[in-house]
Order: sequence, then C-alpha cells, then structure tokens
Amino acid sequence: MITCCELALYTVIGAFVVILALLAMFFNYTLKLKDRQLILEKKNGHEQHQIDELKKELAKLKSKNA
Repeated sequence: MITCCELALYTVIGAFVVILALLAMFFNYTLKLKDRQLILEKKNGHEQHQIDELKKELAKLKSKNA
C-alpha cells in the first residue's frame, strides 16, 4: 500500500516534470518567436530600402514636371 509520504513525493515529482515540460515548451516558443522576429526585421529593412528609393524617384519626377 502507498503511504502518505510516498504519495506526496510522487505528486511533487509529477508536478516538477509538468513544470519542466511547460518551461521547455515556453522557451522553444520564445526561440521560434525570436527567429521569426529576425526574419521580419530583415524583410522590413529590405522593403524600407525599396520605399526610400521609390520616394527619391518620385521626388525626381516631381521636380522634372514642376
């Protein structure tokens, strides 16, 4: 028969395992978010460069027509 102390020990060990599993999932998710953020920042930088070039081209065209 399982004693009260054994039951408490099993409960603590089970809770510890669950907490470790949740932390592992959280940190894995956080790492994925950081990777996604880096990809988006790189993409945003490229798009911002294109926008700046188009603004310069638009300004040149406006000055030619004025």
